[in-house]
Amino acid sequence: MGKIGSAIRGTIKKAARKKKESRFVKSKDMFSMPGRIFSKEEKDKIAEFLGSSPEALRKFEEEYRKTTTCQPRENFFDITAKEASAIVRTITGNTLVEKYDEKYVSAVMDRIVNELVMETTGIRIRDGEIENVLFTVPETIPVTKEELEKIPAGYRPMLSGSLCIRDVGEPGFPVMLYLYKKSLEEDDPLKKRSYYAHFRQGLEILDLDPVMYRILGMNRNSIGYWLPEIARAAHKHGFFKIPDTTVVKVPLPILQLTRLDYMQLNPVTLKIVDDWAMRVFGLETDKDYFVKTGIYSSKYDFRNAKVTGEKEVRELGEYLLFIQHQASMYASPLNVNDKGKSVFFYGAGTTNEFAVREYIRDKEDNPCIYNGMPLHTEYRVFVEFGDNPKILGVSPYWRPDIMKKRFSDESDSETDKMKHDYVIYRMHEAVLMKRYEDNLGTVIENVGTLIKDVCLPGQWSLDIMQNGKDFYIIDMATADTSALKDCIPKELLKKEDPLVLDMKEIAGVIENTYREETPSDSVDAHAADD
Repeated sequence: MGKIGSAIRGTIKKAARKKKESRFVKSKDMFSMPGRIFSKEEKDKIAEFLGSSPEALRKFEEEYRKTTTCQPRENFFDITAKEASAIVRTITGNTLVEKYDEKYVSAVMDRIVNELVMETTGIRIRDGEIENVLFTVPETIPVTKEELEKIPAGYRPMLSGSLCIRDVGEPGFPVMLYLYKKSLEEDDPLKKRSYYAHFRQGLEILDLDPVMYRILGMNRNSIGYWLPEIARAAHKHGFFKIPDTTVVKVPLPILQLTRLDYMQLNPVTLKIVDDWAMRVFGLETDKDYFVKTGIYSSKYDFRNAKVTGEKEVRELGEYLLFIQHQASMYASPLNVNDKGKSVFFYGAGTTNEFAVREYIRDKEDNPCIYNGMPLHTEYRVFVEFGDNPKILGVSPYWRPDIMKKRFSDESDSETDKMKHDYVIYRMHEAVLMKRYEDNLGTVIENVGTLIKDVCLPGQWSLDIMQNGKDFYIIDMATADTSALKDCIPKELLKKEDPLVLDMKEIAGVIENTYREETPSDSVDAHAADD
């Protein structure tokens, strides 16, 4: 019986191995079978299997990475900032044939960078301490239009400290303010919304002028508005951490580049923006960074948000430029949905800030979704500040019903990215939710203490990311504009527009900018044109 028993046990082990291998083949082949539709049940089984086999998970991720490097990008919003950078250089590299004076161009570029740095202001948070940042530069003579025109077009900077390219010579602010005024005066709800939507759309896609630039800076959702105050309170109370962060007001000539066709920017212009970013953010080439505009990080393709390695750090400025360009393009009237209907979304591009923060290294060995984003447990806590501060509601940031619906029920659910992310999320869901439930009481208790010392108006969502035993406040937005607000009782949620226009300040900008000049002269419309 001993030999027979041993043979039986051996046969069982072989059968188990064979069954395990067959399940792995199914998971691995998910990315090599175009047209093959996997049911939720099949994907759930794959997720269960991968959760029990680190080796199978490793091979699953290897197969997925192969698909992300070879699939064409047909949708503009699927192009990463790093891919856009390479495309621009390929396009211009094939057309640059003129000779130019490299020494002269380099000197002009250095002066432009100095001008832009001098025009930049910002805040910096290090170890919880907040400081305003003003940048000093060598005495610099502003670059003139005539100096730019001496440079062949392909090598000519498309901006200086005071000059930029515009599609339209006249400023856009009169139309924008007219639409805003009509939205306030109109009684018909549909017309009212239409006027306001087109006002917000124009702010994000039209050529910039000093008035529109200032209006962009009035968005309370932009990081420079709320971060200093929440960082001050967090540093005082000590439980929540704030990542080391630098936030800058982007000079208008740089921000105007995001309103142009990005693929028409030339490498000289991108290099100027890169050198500006190296200086104002104090970048170090041996560090990793997380980047975002004042509003938008494009983290749902994490290759945009994470910057790593010397080459990427030196190109960080142009990545921010492209992310802001993409954010603005969400408001374009040329966008269409799957049914061919024109749709646009405003909000992501309503900022004149860029932010760079330390990259928070994962302590928990979490799996990744969204092309490289570690799937940390996160908490979205809705709060109301003011005389009677309170917690309005709380939700897991990666809420299971919403995440599974996003990955499996949308029109792109059969793409490799969505199949991969569904499987990884399902594999990690129980871990996420256990951490959430285990630590929710601690988070709520400390948020309740924190909000008593925050001097911000209104209702907000507060995003908290857990990394081991550390809890980081990583984002905020007004409650009414935040996802997951359905966790707030309807009678408590207030409708609050984050874009609050200070008309007195706007009138001052108009007076100071256009008092002694015609509007079309305020920003040179063709400083870098042929």
